[in-house]
Amino acid sequence: MELNLLSLESVVRFSERWDSLGKPLNVLINNAGIFSMGEPQKFSNDGYETHMQVNHLAPALLSLLLLPSLKRGAPRRSINVNSVIHFVSTVDPNDMNFVSGKREFSSLAGYSTSKLAQVMFSNVLHKRLPSESEISIICVGPGCARTNIERDVPKFITEVGYRLFSPVLFNAEEASRSALFAATDPEIPKYCAQLRCDEWPACAYISSSCCPMNPSNEARRLDVSSLVWEKTLDMVGLSADCLEILLEGKEIQCRYGAHLK
Repeated sequence: MELNLLSLESVVRFSERWDSLGKPLNVLINNAGIFSMGEPQKFSNDGYETHMQVNHLAPALLSLLLLPSLKRGAPRRSINVNSVIHFVSTVDPNDMNFVSGKREFSSLAGYSTSKLAQVMFSNVLHKRLPSESEISIICVGPGCARTNIERDVPKFITEVGYRLFSPVLFNAEEASRSALFAATDPEIPKYCAQLRCDEWPACAYISSSCCPMNPSNEARRLDVSSLVWEKTLDMVGLSADCLEILLEGKEIQCRYGAHLK
């Protein structure tokens, strides 16, 4: 089924088509992402900086719209492939699009900010989902991997870089381990439930070695995370009460297209 993360309308159409099948959804893994190394700032047709849209906004919209299908499944897990690069970033909820001029844009800044926003949004979703939904929200770090993320980098740089760092780079199969662990380990739901009971300010985060780890201190700031949550809903065209509406199985309206229960 076609899904173009550079188009929020495409995300809505995809979720509508999936929902029309009436099938349960057991596991959602948001793996697609971009890191346009060294490239100038670009915007989608929706008007959003491309790293922010592909790495955060579109997966966030997809995750919310597929919640009714996840409720029909068992197990019920929503997994975001993240990056430890979020440790070097901050998010300005009023400038997630990098247009105010307060911060100089670079591809690294765009990528790291989008990954931090993803963790913050996931943290709030984890907290706001009622325990009876039994939906586990997990972020995972795949580690440093050689994948086609290199497509935007001059070939001579990748050849030199991969020769230098090949001993510590994962291939794509190795980098998938943390996501597969989060999707299949039977203890994950218990771990997520325990984090909610302990009032830990973050969702589960699984490292590239398939062990629990803490996201960055910045990611665990509840005040900023709440603002990122609110701004994200506004940017993807959903109302502030969309989570409750979706969990009740009612019709939801999105600025990028109506989405029926």
